[in-house]
Amino acid sequence: MHGSSGETSNNQPEHQAPEDAHSLSVAEKRLVLIAALVQGLVLYWLKSWSGSESWLPVWRYLCYTLSIAIPPLVIVTTAPRLAHSYWWVIAGYTLLLGLVASYRGYQCTPTDMVYCNWPHTFIVTTAIASFVVAFLLRACATGVQRLRRPEYPALFHYSWDIALTVGLTLVFTAIFWLILFLWQALFSLVGVALFRELFSKEWFIFPVTGLVVGCGAVLFRSQQSFVLTLKRLLRTMLVALLPLLALLTIVFLATLPFTGLQPIWNTGHGSALLLWLVALLLFFSNGVIQDEFPFSRYPKWVNRVLLLALVVAPFYTAFALYGLMLRVQQYGWTPERLWGFVVAFTLMLLATSYSLAILRRGEHWGAWLRRINTGLALWVLAVCLVTQSPLANFWRISATSQMARLQQEQVELAEFDFFFLRQKLGRPGLEALQQIATLPAVQQDPQMAAYLVELLKPAPSDWSLRQNPVAQRQANQKIRGIEVLPGGSSLPAAFESRRYLMDCDQAAVNCIWLEKDLNGDGESEFLLFSLRSRQNKENFLTVSAFALVDTSWQQIGHNNRTTEEEFDALRQRLQSGQTVTRASRWPALYLGDELLFDPTQ
Repeated sequence: MHGSSGETSNNQPEHQAPEDAHSLSVAEKRLVLIAALVQGLVLYWLKSWSGSESWLPVWRYLCYTLSIAIPPLVIVTTAPRLAHSYWWVIAGYTLLLGLVASYRGYQCTPTDMVYCNWPHTFIVTTAIASFVVAFLLRACATGVQRLRRPEYPALFHYSWDIALTVGLTLVFTAIFWLILFLWQALFSLVGVALFRELFSKEWFIFPVTGLVVGCGAVLFRSQQSFVLTLKRLLRTMLVALLPLLALLTIVFLATLPFTGLQPIWNTGHGSALLLWLVALLLFFSNGVIQDEFPFSRYPKWVNRVLLLALVVAPFYTAFALYGLMLRVQQYGWTPERLWGFVVAFTLMLLATSYSLAILRRGEHWGAWLRRINTGLALWVLAVCLVTQSPLANFWRISATSQMARLQQEQVELAEFDFFFLRQKLGRPGLEALQQIATLPAVQQDPQMAAYLVELLKPAPSDWSLRQNPVAQRQANQKIRGIEVLPGGSSLPAAFESRRYLMDCDQAAVNCIWLEKDLNGDGESEFLLFSLRSRQNKENFLTVSAFALVDTSWQQIGHNNRTTEEEFDALRQRLQSGQTVTRASRWPALYLGDELLFDPTQ
């Protein structure tokens, strides 16, 4: 087959770079095992040492990030005849990653004021950045004395090689632990608890897992024929499925002029689906092309369908960006929307580059493919590092955006989510909340000012503060505006709304209260009937019961069902006073004052 640049590539097997002619030496295998074991021991020390719990987040982020990211980087990049500056590159990336991790930890200080969730996005971006560095380093530093400019076939080869090796190693490790679980279960059957206790000890789990990961990496890096066979199998599947995906891309775009874009926005996740379609199309295309002439193995008419799908792919990214910006215009930036924008913009750059290359060069656009994909790798690496640095702190951008919406009166106090700033945006969210507390609109509302004082206290996040007090006050007023049956009844003064009453604000939902003594103790309970009208479907009726428990009103029951009855008919039947209470057929079982069994629950 022809190379993407028009030159033949048959002199070199597509799966083998010149540097892979020799397997790992004994010294390199030993280095892989040592790196894996050291990682396990360091993670065990960090997890088990009680003093680490008192560390500032800066030190915890720094130590955990480097101990998790750097050893795998060494494991997958160690190779025969490395360039002399290989270790300098590793050291430079370690320093850069340490600075980024320290800054991210700083965003979680002071610890008594700032709450940080599990750093999912930081873990993902660090993993992606390390993966890009790994295959760039393999292409630049393997089999040479000095770093060289990476060639595209080598970049492509090493990216797939590293991804498959990591995946196979994880599967190997998972199977190892499944065998140990079986081991302990079998011995537990005969009353031997030694292995169950041993396999649950952290001093066993961390080092052993590290060694198993190292053994798996050595195994699969030494058995390149197996990895290459798996790569061919995956490519065969991509070749078979790409035309179907391309056809979907073209047909769906052709239907949009007739359906419009509004149904996509109505779903709430339409932009994500469009981006998934583009991402899969581009991934499948790259997996099929590899370093061959684009789509050369397909018939000419299929080739044209695939090229047309790539040409129109930018339309999907444009639609996704448009939908995302509509949400930003309405609700401001959040970390999730910022990441959505980054992903959409990256896919738009890649899809547009492919489209322009095809339009300018036709079926000979492969010469541009190498430059586009190499640039994409560098772009992704830069994005992963910059978004975790002061240059583009998504928490600060989101906090500034939300605070600006409130200052510019784009959002009412009742609609503003103060708890989001406190709970989700780390240090920038805390600083924004402190500034908001000084705004005149807040200071003029005593209840709101008191709420922010409670929210800014140096204590663990209190989820009872989740509800905006202005929104709570307005909700109480709306709930009290709902009719209460029988006529002349009213809700108690101490009754407060709950989030499960908010459906009554919707146009398709009709609500009504019923006052009824359900247990015959002389005290009234209140039932809320919510009837949701659904087109071409039966109506949906929800009944919630509330009772005075100790000194507060609480929900004691909830029931829902479908019904053909309209709201007016339901209201008339409730107003007629024909509701009766009946004792449960199966009473509850008590042991003294302790409830053992309640058949109604």
